[in-house]
Amino acid sequence: MRYGSAAAVLIALGLASAGGAQEPAKTEAGPTVQAPPKLSAGQRKYQSIFPVNVPDEVLEPLKAEEGVWDADVELYVGDIAKQPIRKKGVQTNRLASKGNAMLNAFRYDDGSYEGTGMWGWDAYTNRYTGVWIDSDTHLVRHDIGYYDLQSRIFRWEADTMQPDGVTTRMRIVQQFKGDVRTFQIDVMDAKTGLFKKLIYMTFTRRAAP
Repeated sequence: MRYGSAAAVLIALGLASAGGAQEPAKTEAGPTVQAPPKLSAGQRKYQSIFPVNVPDEVLEPLKAEEGVWDADVELYVGDIAKQPIRKKGVQTNRLASKGNAMLNAFRYDDGSYEGTGMWGWDAYTNRYTGVWIDSDTHLVRHDIGYYDLQSRIFRWEADTMQPDGVTTRMRIVQQFKGDVRTFQIDVMDAKTGLFKKLIYMTFTRRAAP
C-alpha cells in the first residue's frame, strides 16, 4: 500500500514536470529601436561648435563684462620718474550675436586714445579668442584667453611689437569683482625675457539708467 502511494506521487510529479516544460505562449515583439549612430572624433568636434552643446558657464565672463564702465588708468611709459601717467576713460561693452560675442569700445576722456575689440568663446580651440584695434597703431592684435570660474580671473595672451620692430609677447590679467574689475597689461622685453607693467586700470560699472 505504501509502495503504491509512492508510485502514484512519482507519476503525478512526472506529469507536472512535463506540463511545466511546455514552451510559453509567444508574444509579438515591439518595434526595434535603432541605436544612435556612433560619431567620429571629427564629428564630435563639429557638433561642439553649436551653442546648444556649449556649457552655459563659458558665457559667464561675457555677461560679467557687459555695461558701461568708468576707468582709472595708470600708464607705465616714458620717463620712469614721471610714472604712472594717470588718465580717465570709459568703456562701453555690449553683447552681440545673441550673447555669443562681446563688443568693446574704449576711449580716454581727453580724446587721446580709442580702442575697439571683439571677443568670445571659440569652441573649436576650447578657449576664448578676440581681436583688438586701436588709434595708436595699424596693428590688429589677436588674443587668446582662459577664464577661471573659481577665482574669476581672466588671462589673455597675444603677440605685440616693440619700438625696434621685434615681435614679443603681451599678457593681460583681468579680475572680476562684481561691479569693479581690475585690468593689467604686461609686455615682455624680448632681450631679457622679463615682463614689465605697461597699463593698470580699475573699472567701475555705472548703475543702469
